[in-house]
Amino acid sequence: MYALRSLSKLVWGANEGAETFKLASGVLYEERPGAKVARKCIYKDSELCIRKTSTPYQYQLVAIRALEEGEDLSDSLDDERSFLIGIELKFTPTTFEGAHGFRWNDVGESTYEFIADESVTKSVREAFAMAVARCAWERKHRREYTEADAGEVKEIMDRAEDEELERLLDSVKLDDADIEAAVGPMSPVKPRPVDPEVAAAAAAPIAPPTFDLPTEPAEMADGEITVSALGELYMFDAPSGEFVQVAKEVALTVVEVGKY
Repeated sequence: MYALRSLSKLVWGANEGAETFKLASGVLYEERPGAKVARKCIYKDSELCIRKTSTPYQYQLVAIRALEEGEDLSDSLDDERSFLIGIELKFTPTTFEGAHGFRWNDVGESTYEFIADESVTKSVREAFAMAVARCAWERKHRREYTEADAGEVKEIMDRAEDEELERLLDSVKLDDADIEAAVGPMSPVKPRPVDPEVAAAAAAPIAPPTFDLPTEPAEMADGEITVSALGELYMFDAPSGEFVQVAKEVALTVVEVGKY
């Protein structure tokens, strides 16, 4: 609760200048896929803060390098990295070698990670993540975050975490060696012995089904012949699901014996 009260005071409640909510100590890394050095330490000692801008409802996420003893601020031209806070930042919690921190995207191809010092507590990290989500909500809606419906701000956090999980799953590629290491070598499947009688029965030709054909009438019914044709006769065999020929040549006659 203290962290949340401090958050409200520092980020939204102050009127003088660009007040900040800080994570006091950590290491900043940059990841560039495809680069010669994929993961690079930018600041080995830095702080991460939220900074107000002169534009309403817009905030920056700023990583500031800590000055070494005896160093003057003007001695370095690369003493901070700033990022405009928005939903596209995809600000999410992360871990690196057991330490906790945050991960976010730059407008380019780079991804940044701030791994906090162990002195930064879980409650402070959670309050900071909520603050970033509130800043993203304000920028999107151009209103104070206090006007957001219940769950809207948290939805921004949850969506970013879901997309990060999808990214991690997509990055996992398993080859045959990985699968074998996990489940052990696959032993060849040995064929099961087959009973000779069963094998002989399976190999024997299947006799075609037989059908009892209706007897030919002694005389044709009186009436007008509408159709008369020669053809082959097939009947449906339910067990096999097929039509089977039962006669090569039959005569078909349709006689109209009355109305309907």
